[in-house]
Amino acid sequence: MSALSSALFSSPNGSPSLIYKFGTSGYRNDSEAGFNESVIRQITGAIADYFISQLQHLGLSDCAATFLVGGDTRQKTKEFAPLVAQLLMDRGFDVALAEGDIPTPVLAYAAAHLQRLGFLNAHGLGAVLMTASHNPWPYGGYNFLTNQGAVAPSDMTKEFEALQASPKNLRLNRVGHLTSLEPYMAYRRHLIERVMIDFPAISAAHLQIFYSPLYATGRKYLPRLLSDEGIELTMIQGEDTPPEAYTGMPNPVAAELLPLIEAVRSASPSAGISLGLANDGDADRFGVVDEAARMIDANEILALVLWHQLTNRIQQRPLHGCVVRSQATSHKLDALAKQAGLEVIQTPVGYKYIAECFIEHEAQGGPPILLGGESSGGLSIDGHIPEKDGLLANLLVLEAVAKSGLPLSRLLEKINASLPQRYAFNEAAIRTPDGQRILEAIRAAWPENKLFGKFVIDMAQSQEEAEKLQNRFGTRDGVKLYFAPDNTSSADGVNAASWILVRASGTEPLLRVYTEGVASSQPEAEAICHAQMDAAIAWLQANFNITSVGSH
Repeated sequence: MSALSSALFSSPNGSPSLIYKFGTSGYRNDSEAGFNESVIRQITGAIADYFISQLQHLGLSDCAATFLVGGDTRQKTKEFAPLVAQLLMDRGFDVALAEGDIPTPVLAYAAAHLQRLGFLNAHGLGAVLMTASHNPWPYGGYNFLTNQGAVAPSDMTKEFEALQASPKNLRLNRVGHLTSLEPYMAYRRHLIERVMIDFPAISAAHLQIFYSPLYATGRKYLPRLLSDEGIELTMIQGEDTPPEAYTGMPNPVAAELLPLIEAVRSASPSAGISLGLANDGDADRFGVVDEAARMIDANEILALVLWHQLTNRIQQRPLHGCVVRSQATSHKLDALAKQAGLEVIQTPVGYKYIAECFIEHEAQGGPPILLGGESSGGLSIDGHIPEKDGLLANLLVLEAVAKSGLPLSRLLEKINASLPQRYAFNEAAIRTPDGQRILEAIRAAWPENKLFGKFVIDMAQSQEEAEKLQNRFGTRDGVKLYFAPDNTSSADGVNAASWILVRASGTEPLLRVYTEGVASSQPEAEAICHAQMDAAIAWLQANFNITSVGSH
């Protein structure tokens, strides 16, 4: 059992001795001991106690308090989602259980807009989300979405954990009822009327669209959203469970999308612009393949969507606003934002922090967030839910290509050519249970030396940005070092701002290393990026017992 997912807790009163902790995306585990009926009962009981306490405090113990329950196509989800529904009804809650699997962003939309789905008298509390996202198929996952459509914030999940340790076993003064949940039509209407996806423009472009849902929830949504508008799509890996011999995982990266890549490669150029789209296990992340059958980095797609927002959607969205990105995301977004005079807000890794910004800006009447994105393949935009949506991302890519009339590779070249600098991004994963200990060693070593490999650390900027994260979000989320411009500038004096981030994963026993090189030419940016990564790996291997390093 992962130390990142659970923690021992000693109790003299017969309370649970093992607390199942929520990381950046909920609780996940692949073992029988770590994800079974007992685990589900304990977590669900804590959530019930939390909300009953809230309702009692507000004098709403007799209201039609309603939870939604849904999740992905995994066996653990199919097995335990009905149990979660029953446990909540036993405590007096009404439950709307999804009809089969459901994408996370669709469940999030439903949680935020119950009235639009016909639940006129319901007091919506949020949704139990059962998914392990892009993790391997044997994993089970348990998460919670608020009634604002966002992943539960840390203060709420800490309460869930505390109530696991000291359960109250509360019940409402009513009998819970079960209904079914099918939000497709409401979600589709929202995309057309509120988000204003231009389906006619996509249809008129006559694109060759290939799509892989990776045997998961997206298969019931993206094809239907397009076919309802008369847009053809070829689906690959579209069954609801992977073949018995399949050993992959529902992660939209090149290694898992070889059939999709081959389909795009085999497309006839004379039949129109081709491109491939994909989603992960719960369809909150995206993957994109260009017309030359090349997998496009998620950072490039984020830049594309922001450019598209600023270039093609300005009649629908105000030009003023801001951009929110995680600190593990390319600063190319900053360059595009700067050209448009937009503020950039940096968050810790984990979309729940980006969601906080969406919610705060809406509540306080702040500038619209034209894009909230992270390099792991998640985004949302103003007017949508404060949760990442891979279905929306795919539609925005289609819309951008359709409106430009350019193949995806040429459109990306056009965007890059509009910027004064070039960017090269890289990421590596190191399997280790000692992530936090390593981070403490990094904090002690690198500031003292003022050097990282051959690069000079800009300590003032590094400390300032870390303090901003700590003050606003309560975490520095690893160690991010910015490098002095003189050491990363090109010969013609372009002021580059390269950086490296080392952080512990919130869902797996991994240490993740992110680097970005910035320079006036692409070869130079790539050289800087690789030199930073090599220096990080060399330092870690020299100081710790590290042997397993993912490709970078």
